[in-house]
Amino acid sequence: MTHTMTSPAPTNPDCEPRRVLQALIDAGTDEARRDAATAHQPQAAVGLITSSAMGALLVGLGNRGVVMIHFIRRATDAAEAMAKLRRACDPVLDQGAVKGVDEELRRFMAGDDAALRSRIDLSLVKAPFQRRVLELLLEVGPGAIATYAALAAWAGAPNAARAVGAAMHDNPLPVYVPCHRVVRSDLSLGGYGGGLDLKRKLLEVEGFSFTPAGAVAQDGTVWGNRDTWVFCRPGCRALARTKRTSMLLLRDTARAAQAGMRPCGICLGREA
Repeated sequence: MTHTMTSPAPTNPDCEPRRVLQALIDAGTDEARRDAATAHQPQAAVGLITSSAMGALLVGLGNRGVVMIHFIRRATDAAEAMAKLRRACDPVLDQGAVKGVDEELRRFMAGDDAALRSRIDLSLVKAPFQRRVLELLLEVGPGAIATYAALAAWAGAPNAARAVGAAMHDNPLPVYVPCHRVVRSDLSLGGYGGGLDLKRKLLEVEGFSFTPAGAVAQDGTVWGNRDTWVFCRPGCRALARTKRTSMLLLRDTARAAQAGMRPCGICLGREA
């Protein structure tokens, strides 16, 4: 049975979204009964978060952790998300199961850097390069930003910035696997599945500000070197001698120190 959604994705937190979700699950269940290949897939509890500051989200949780967070922005998004989830799981409607994720996301958006404690499961990531990139991205913590080019270099493919962008686009666990912390080399935002307004909002929550042109502002930030574990202020002449693909942009010196980095001697001399 095929369901066609012709109106925008509903946002009422009580009724309609759950009916839509249940219809999608029922359709998938009918298909799965006709397909023996899916008979032994693990189950995943699925629910909708509709009152989030991030907009409507479809959340899937398996035995090993959160397996999917999907932005519901268009009429077709719910069906597309369910189709992806069925590649690894048998979805079962359980609205109560997503309450923990809902609470973590609320706390994160309120400024709690340590709120996202749920385990994650990358079962939906099948391509080795994408998995490698997403695993590296998990090392970029709150208050830090990497560039697409830097991630490509860390993954051993320095000319694959576009492929990194594709890996971000197909990330099944945004926010928990923080693709919002990846920007272009000129510090403009690039893309984001939840929309650029949300990407900007997430970075603002983590302590960054923006220029009038919409790029991440460098005022108060420092650049941290992943090779030397030294950080420099923007404008330091030592940065001119450093590969930018080795660098992270950190929101301030306290965040750099928290990451285990020490200040650049030239910057210290300039401050003196």
